[in-house]
Amino acid sequence: MIEIKGLTKCFKPDVIAVNNLTLNIDKGITGLIGENGAGKSTLLRLIADVYLKDEGQILIDGKENDTDEARNNLFFLSDNPFYAPNGNASSNMDFYASLFDLDKEKFIQLMNKLSLPLNRRVGTFSKGMRRQLFLCVALSMRANYILLDEAFDGLDPIVLDVVKEEIVNNAKDKVFLISSHNLLSLERLCDNFILLSKGKCKREGVKEDFGVSFKKYQIIFPNEVSEEDLTKNGISIVSFKKSGSITLVVITDDGDEERIKEIFHPTLMESVMIENDEIIKLEMLMAKEESEE
Repeated sequence: MIEIKGLTKCFKPDVIAVNNLTLNIDKGITGLIGENGAGKSTLLRLIADVYLKDEGQILIDGKENDTDEARNNLFFLSDNPFYAPNGNASSNMDFYASLFDLDKEKFIQLMNKLSLPLNRRVGTFSKGMRRQLFLCVALSMRANYILLDEAFDGLDPIVLDVVKEEIVNNAKDKVFLISSHNLLSLERLCDNFILLSKGKCKREGVKEDFGVSFKKYQIIFPNEVSEEDLTKNGISIVSFKKSGSITLVVITDDGDEERIKEIFHPTLMESVMIENDEIIKLEMLMAKEESEE
């Protein structure tokens, strides 16, 4: 388990990247989500002891994260990992194996599974190929804690399925903490989510815990109705979109449905299912708005 207690990191007096954060991250696959600047990459670097914390504590299996015992049980794949461009995949594998407990046989198996060349110079790889190479490195680590920053950037759907399958197969005995802008990929992969905004945890839990208060409606109004018209009448709007004569509205207050009917007398107002990836986006939107209040 990763235990985070009162963690704070400031880069300038007025820039707090992680703000008095307390979390527990257990075995399985946890998705780390949030808008740009929410503190996701900073948190991963703090856990991996790449950044020094200003306040608080990070424990890995009860050991301080800056101890050799903790470091040796963790591997962090940044969004811009080091590689020797003139070396091939095999020599880059050897480099990482000299620093970490890497299973070379598994690395080669994964490279073959993804049809990546072992003897080609890495400097000639595309961005997506390099990302696959380093995911092979990360997934070949014997460490029990794997941190992946923007793990799926540049991956095509076929490769993504292979990578996700490998992560799932390893997640029973390991902790995977993954940040990614590819929310749909995380939604279909992760057991748990942590939603950060302005360095604070706004939501956490299993995916079923997210979006429980959201209600989405498609509405046809007899007259033109704007988002401002709704908010002026005390209706809490999470999302407001117009598509021709239909208005799509997401609300959270149980009484808002009746208020809309009483005040605006819609011709049609019916409930619409919210897709899981939209729920995560709406949670991110709400968290950002709450942080800006």
